[in-house]
Amino acid sequence: MAEQLEWEHYLSTLSSALGMDENEILEQPHLYEDIGIDSLGIFSLGMRLMKTYNINIPLSEVSTIQTVHDLFGVMEKYKENKT
Repeated sequence: MAEQLEWEHYLSTLSSALGMDENEILEQPHLYEDIGIDSLGIFSLGMRLMKTYNINIPLSEVSTIQTVHDLFGVMEKYKENKT
């Protein structure tokens, strides 16, 4: 379990969860349009990341996530609130 949220670790975890190369994710950062993830996929991805980083993200925040950067930002916000 990672203690702090780091972009490289996040990107690696995201890459593993999506079955995509990290460069592909960075070239196609929009979760719905570019990567093709659906609402169930974002929920599953969120659960995996929340477990990895031991944080809780409210469902109301999940609806604001559009890109891999949005997701990272929301995770940073709730990781910081936990400390």
